[in-house]
Amino acid sequence: GVSSVQRHVRYFWAALRGFTPEQRSAFLRFVWGRSRLPISAAEWGDTRFTLHTKQSPRPDALFPVAHTCFFSLELPAYTSAAICRERLLYAITHCLAIDIDTTTGARENRQLTAWSSSEDEEEEPGAPPSPTARR
Repeated sequence: GVSSVQRHVRYFWAALRGFTPEQRSAFLRFVWGRSRLPISAAEWGDTRFTLHTKQSPRPDALFPVAHTCFFSLELPAYTSAAICRERLLYAITHCLAIDIDTTTGARENRQLTAWSSSEDEEEEPGAPPSPTARR
């Protein structure tokens, strides 16, 4: 977890406070896949925003990483408020696609259903090759 006294966490909240309503909406879409907050407490359910520190020896070179399914954000420990704001704005403006299980790679992986636990096992006719099969 993070603490409200950590420098990069303070930078994060300062950046959000300085965002326009449109930028706040874009931030929500980036971290949650929604453009607005729930209207009532009942709509929130158990959902809570979580912020995590993305560890790196060079945090200023990284962008934040969102996990929309969990309404969470991995935030590098940026060294200044300006860098934090710049990286957040870039991410919410340019990272519009949500990686989901319908990507080409995910569809191909779903087709690999015949897994082999041993290289000596024979594959069924017509089954895709197992990850351990040598060709």
